[in-house]
Amino acid sequence: MLPEDTWSRWPLMEEEILVVEGENEYTFSIPYQLLKKRGSKALKEAGVSYSVVEDVFGNKRVVFKTSKSKGLEVRAWLSVIVNQNSGYFITEIEEVEKPEQ
Repeated sequence: MLPEDTWSRWPLMEEEILVVEGENEYTFSIPYQLLKKRGSKALKEAGVSYSVVEDVFGNKRVVFKTSKSKGLEVRAWLSVIVNQNSGYFITEIEEVEKPEQ
């Protein structure tokens, strides 16, 4: 299971896919229903382990982190899913470090 972090409980719409690009990794939060319908096999084949969490609205979400290279593959796969199913959309965020004061 992933440690509790900012993104694992981020308030998202049910059909929203969150992609967070960090300095060395990607963090993903996808709807649980999407995993059940389309993603379980693809994530296993990619060697990605994930956690199922509840967001602040009580919706089940699948949260996982990947390396940069694996994250690019997963992001491309998610883009294809969104293009095939207009019920989902992707929100992309770039994580930046807070400047020291």
